[in-house]
Amino acid sequence: MKKIILLALSVGLMFGACSKDFLELSATDTISKSDIDKISENSPHLGIATIKGLYTYNIKEFSGGTTGHDDFGQKGYDIYTDMLAGDVNLNTSTYGWYDKISNLQNIINFTSHENYKPWRFYYYMVRGANNIIAGYEGKEINNTEKKVLAEAKALRAYMYYNLVVMYTKGYEANEKLLPIYPAPVLENLSAKTTQEVFEFMITDLTDSMRLFEEVGAVGKEKNLNYSVTKGILAYVYATKGTNDALIEAAKLTDDIILSGAYPLASKEGLLGGFNKMSSNPNWMWGAVLTSENNLDLVSWWGQMDVYTYSYAYVGDTKGMSTELYKAIPDKDVRKQQFVSNVVTDVTGVTMNIGKENNVPANKFYSAKGKLFGGQRIIESDYVFMRVEEMYLLNAEVKARLGQEAAAKEILKEFLALRMADVTFVDNLSGSNLKDEILLQIRIELWGEGKAYAAIKRNKADFKYGSNHIYFPNANFSFDDPKMTFMVPQDEMLNNPVYNN
Repeated sequence: MKKIILLALSVGLMFGACSKDFLELSATDTISKSDIDKISENSPHLGIATIKGLYTYNIKEFSGGTTGHDDFGQKGYDIYTDMLAGDVNLNTSTYGWYDKISNLQNIINFTSHENYKPWRFYYYMVRGANNIIAGYEGKEINNTEKKVLAEAKALRAYMYYNLVVMYTKGYEANEKLLPIYPAPVLENLSAKTTQEVFEFMITDLTDSMRLFEEVGAVGKEKNLNYSVTKGILAYVYATKGTNDALIEAAKLTDDIILSGAYPLASKEGLLGGFNKMSSNPNWMWGAVLTSENNLDLVSWWGQMDVYTYSYAYVGDTKGMSTELYKAIPDKDVRKQQFVSNVVTDVTGVTMNIGKENNVPANKFYSAKGKLFGGQRIIESDYVFMRVEEMYLLNAEVKARLGQEAAAKEILKEFLALRMADVTFVDNLSGSNLKDEILLQIRIELWGEGKAYAAIKRNKADFKYGSNHIYFPNANFSFDDPKMTFMVPQDEMLNNPVYNN
């Protein structure tokens, strides 16, 4: 099976190995639908191997087509968006990674790697998902293959969702920015309207849910499962933001919460390191990492965790903005997730991190424990979605719908495990309630790549803290050009029909 997975991944590499070929679709570097059909006949497990290969690629170093140490799949772009949101600070810039994100120079430069890497990565993943879908759709397939098809459709929609979040300013129905590739075609395609992209995502996700239901696969599998698909669809509807879409988002998040499949994290869990899927029953989707993944410096843990032997460990720490940290009540357990001035490991060794740098030393620490340099090869897991997101999204969309009593009820249920007194929520209404929910999203999901999308869909401001190294105390509107990624130059050069 390992050989099959590697074969599937190597087939995928024909679609994206070079730095400028992520949408170059010539017959010499592409596998056609007829080729897929022939391979599928001889290897019915190809789809299973390909989906596993895509999950591996999602956490792989250099998957954005560069050799940058900030290039390692979805979690790398979570850091990008968290830094743009202003809540995650680059405390120092000794090695230069994230410097051009923090100072906003490369966001407004369509030739930059920061604009190129996510685009290339997400379209590569779309292409891989298309190979699975083309091999299965419209054919007689068994339940195992239906489940893989459901995962592939959800994965494709998730990639488009990230493209929408990063490369558009929001739901502007007639704006044309993103090409839609519904199949592994041999030609470039033009950009479609944002409305068409949303329709494509919604169709994929509803098809995925139907397939999961058909085969009875509605459990808690670690990869893209039924509940995760519902969660992605809820995000898509909330981002669209129309009244009917918000109603759908509320229903979907209600379903996830009321299912009881995923409990909210305990206070102990919130200080438990967020490092193993097996010990975090609130995680809905994650990646279990072992030494076989061979991740080290170039990883999310390497960039974010002061105990992992990598960049944060040697001084390039990332921390919470001063004002956001001060907004956490002293008796809120999440205040304890962050450490200022000095971090101490289990042996008593100390690290001076600087005043008010607010490093997440008690929120994220490796499965090796709080030991400086203790983790070199990454064996701590990645989290992509946890149930707390669904509680907060549920409160958000209900507040946006004017269902304030219901929004406050779910917000209080969520906060009750974090602080002793939640009665202040009863006095909130209107914009104050919406602002509080957004604040809780920024606190709870700090460092997890969720705040940027939340600020955009709520049409709020990006607030940079007084300890930001380049833009202290700056505010940027959600639609400021500096806050949205640009379609990269490579797409313009390599896709002659992009603007058709």
